[in-house]
Amino acid sequence: MSKFRIAICGGGIGGLTLAIALGRYASPASSIEVDIYEADSDIRTVGAGITAWPRTWGMMRDLGLYEDLSRIVVSEGSPGEIKDTLKPVFVARKADQPSEGYQFCRVLAPTSSTTMHRGDMVDVFRRHIPPAYKIHTSKRLVKYSISEPAHNDGEEPTFITMHFADGTTAEADVLVGADGIHSPIRVQMYQDVHNNECGRSSDEAISFEQCERCAVAKPSWTGVHAYRALIPADKLFALNPNHTTANVGALLSYSGKGAHIISYLISGGKYLNFVALCRTPDGEGTPYNDKWVADVPREELATRLAGWEPEVQQMVECIENPSRWAMHTVDKLPFAVSGNVTLLGDAKHAMGPTQGAGGGQAIEDAYILGRLLADPRISRSHIPAILRVYENVRLSYAKKVARRSWEVWRMYEFNAPGYYDGSRPTGPDAPALDEKTKQELLRLGDAIHGLWEWQWTETVDEQWAEAERGLRSVVGK
Repeated sequence: MSKFRIAICGGGIGGLTLAIALGRYASPASSIEVDIYEADSDIRTVGAGITAWPRTWGMMRDLGLYEDLSRIVVSEGSPGEIKDTLKPVFVARKADQPSEGYQFCRVLAPTSSTTMHRGDMVDVFRRHIPPAYKIHTSKRLVKYSISEPAHNDGEEPTFITMHFADGTTAEADVLVGADGIHSPIRVQMYQDVHNNECGRSSDEAISFEQCERCAVAKPSWTGVHAYRALIPADKLFALNPNHTTANVGALLSYSGKGAHIISYLISGGKYLNFVALCRTPDGEGTPYNDKWVADVPREELATRLAGWEPEVQQMVECIENPSRWAMHTVDKLPFAVSGNVTLLGDAKHAMGPTQGAGGGQAIEDAYILGRLLADPRISRSHIPAILRVYENVRLSYAKKVARRSWEVWRMYEFNAPGYYDGSRPTGPDAPALDEKTKQELLRLGDAIHGLWEWQWTETVDEQWAEAERGLRSVVGK
């Protein structure tokens, strides 16, 4: 008989990392049973590029993934290595004018930025899933139900039954919702808690949608559309061999009022990952009734970026089939655990893409949770308490990262209070950028630099030390 059964709902980066961490840290004699349930017909990923920083590479070493991943990245030097010399990892230039862009931010770090294609990363992760762990595809979760023990003495286990769209069911002792921003597990968790607690907290019933505590479980539109494309690097650089993206060796933001473009090379330099984030005035927090993801004509993107600098126009010219994504977030959850059910990755803290932090935070969730559940002292009766340890360590930290991401997002688009606001010199003979504007931009660049430093100054080791203290308090040793 297995020690306990863990169901991971979602076969993305977070779910796969959790399976790898469990396999890495669980004793062979522990008999933890692990099943991965993926809604799609195959294990694949959403999006193209992903950025990894030293804190992520440290976990990749611990999980035995470093060597395989280092072969697929675009990086100067060894991925994740901290050195004595500084090099650029992020560059921003003002680009919303017809003349050449003006670089106002150059973030220097004792490491290099490493980028890769998400699909390549997932392929590496799949190869490291323990053979004993089962992957089930075409398993779209509809709901789950919980069988509570008849006696609250710790002797009888709590069973979770998962109900899938194909009519099948499966049981587990732990259910992990790594099922993305649309997470049905998150929605049900909050609806159940609302019905049992919030909806009965007063004489007048409060609806789920009106509940300040629980309504945050539903994704909120940021007011931003992201236009995504992969640009063949040889096509772009044939058009302009001196294009900044060819040799910048860092993440690059083309910034403008209410919009910015993030670009970086992936797949060994074969493609340029292009993401243009364009804000709809007064759209933030409003209902979004269109399709979240849609293919759009290149002309729509060209219209959004009309009047921007030549390098932007060259990138747009090389794009053939852009897609438009309505950017939603889930970044204010007050809890991420209910009994033996918990959340991970975008299901728990879907955030903006401005610092390349979303994927890294999913990996950190999985790393901490996997190590906790794999501990040989953990039994079924410990599960609710150990999930609370995970929540205490990871939820507040991920929300802090999401706040940073949102703050720097506003800076990229000249919308941050107290900093350059996108104003331009006026008058018939006014220059594109006067000296006062340049100084304001450079001060903004300094502020952006400060919001990037956590990527290499903070480590996951600090969080694991906190998790270990919580683990000892649960097992009493």
